[in-house]
Amino acid sequence: MELVEPSKDVVMKFSFKELKNIFPHRIWPQTFFILSVLVITPLIFLGSILVHTSQNAIKTSVLQDHRELVIHIAEEIKQYVENPEQTLSVTASLLGTLPVDPWRQETCVVELALRYPIFQRIASVDLNGREIVSSELGSALMDRSKETAFLKAKSAESYRSRVRISKNHLPMLTLSTPIRKLGRITGVLMADVNLRNLWDMMDNIKIGKTGRAYLIDEQGRLLSHPDKKIILQNENPLNPNIIRDVLAGNIGSKEEFDRQGERLLVSYAPVDKMNWGVVMVHPVKEAYTFSKIMALQSWILILCSVLGTIFISLILSFLMSRPINMLIKATQHVTKGDFDHSLPTHHKDDVGRLFNSFNTMTQKLKTAQQLERLSTIGKAATAIAHELKNSLVLINTYICLLPERHNDKKFIEEFSQIVPQELDSWKNMLQTMVDYSKFYQFQTEKVDINSLIKDVVFLAHQRAKQNGIDFVVDTNKDLPNIHGNTDKLKQVFLNLINNALEATPPGGMVSMRTNFIEGKPPGTFSYVEIQVNDTGEGVPINRLEKIFEPFYTTKNAGLGLGLSVSKEIVEHHGGRIEIFCPEKGGTSFSVKIPVAKEKTV
Repeated sequence: MELVEPSKDVVMKFSFKELKNIFPHRIWPQTFFILSVLVITPLIFLGSILVHTSQNAIKTSVLQDHRELVIHIAEEIKQYVENPEQTLSVTASLLGTLPVDPWRQETCVVELALRYPIFQRIASVDLNGREIVSSELGSALMDRSKETAFLKAKSAESYRSRVRISKNHLPMLTLSTPIRKLGRITGVLMADVNLRNLWDMMDNIKIGKTGRAYLIDEQGRLLSHPDKKIILQNENPLNPNIIRDVLAGNIGSKEEFDRQGERLLVSYAPVDKMNWGVVMVHPVKEAYTFSKIMALQSWILILCSVLGTIFISLILSFLMSRPINMLIKATQHVTKGDFDHSLPTHHKDDVGRLFNSFNTMTQKLKTAQQLERLSTIGKAATAIAHELKNSLVLINTYICLLPERHNDKKFIEEFSQIVPQELDSWKNMLQTMVDYSKFYQFQTEKVDINSLIKDVVFLAHQRAKQNGIDFVVDTNKDLPNIHGNTDKLKQVFLNLINNALEATPPGGMVSMRTNFIEGKPPGTFSYVEIQVNDTGEGVPINRLEKIFEPFYTTKNAGLGLGLSVSKEIVEHHGGRIEIFCPEKGGTSFSVKIPVAKEKTV
């Protein structure tokens, strides 16, 4: 565990990262989120474009299909009306070759009426407008001299009248064509045409379930409609603009709203050579039903693709984060001094090479640690040998003089005082070396830092009083617990207090304070801070960087391992120790240790 203290740059850098706060300590959710965004966003974007494009393509196709269909209907109507015209013209040519015999002409027109039921009444008219014969046998012959159809045909023009509604409510029109004999007009052949079949044909045209086709004449009147009352009442529900376009000979297909506000797909085309028009109306909601179904299917496919992408991204994020998590756990072992922990290297890819490099690094670190230990032991042995040499000379001198001066009380008092002091010095040096070599071998538990400080202060108060130094303790009563080893932490604080007492002259002051500092932003560690301040001369700036190095000391006695061992103990607790020298003088040590996190269920 490593203490993380937030810096201003970190706070500024991540002040906007709400998303990371969701998964602040895991790699796979971040990888999953990034993969999902990078894949799903383009997928939805491209899917939307494809759906929109396909919808437009389908609409264009539907409009084109309706346009072609209405053109085909117009062509069928044209042929339906032209067939009786052509039949009547052929019959007129035939009559022009027959003798002027009423019986023969009557036979011809009756046979024509029987063969083509579309003809309601066929009559052969002389140039005076009197009917010679009629297909309605037994009916009176009529005078047709004032009818437009007769007059047009007499003047050598074939004629087709406007559609009219007969007395029995059927659509009718009149056709006439001249009868020529040897190039000279000898009469007129006239016929009334029943368009009931045209009604039936138009009524049978259905587009989907609700689409219908309508026929209008040259005046814009409705010639066909499923509701015949509308025709008989001469009503027209079609848009006047559409009627004008189709009678002007335009062909089109577009969307518009009817009087009830419903969107309609309207297609129209003129009936060539007749100045009629066909209008086809289809509700948009039905016309584009396939488009809606296809859009729904497309979105379902996109949704399945998104879910598949999420699933694949989840698997990939786990697979990608797994070696990283393994590496993180391995580095945690290394930070605790376990250099024997290794990673599997059976992979032949970049991960395998990374694991192999990590294993090589740990082995080199282990070797370097061993070499460092050997070097430290050598330095310690040299320092101890130097200290012991001087001490042994002194003790040897007293031992050699003991037989001669064993009756000298002053000598005996000096002997009793100096020899135990030197032996205690040996013991302290050896204990310091043991602590330095085994600083990491201890167990941790929850520790109440205020209780620990209370025990330490109790041991140090007497020495401060003997040296004439004021010792002030200020503790925060609301400190949370920390994870640590009580004995090792006591060793740290006793060492800092002893150093402060040694550096403070009589009449000075040593103070000790505890405080709680909450980690900001969320996700960083909160920690307990313990400060030890003195009013001594302080440490020169050029010596601050070396103050925690092993065997570095500014005292006349000692190995210089106290602060080094303290630093190792604090760092093993996941904290850190710092030294400050205020401008007003003195020295301040700050120990920061992370608080113990409560386990959540």
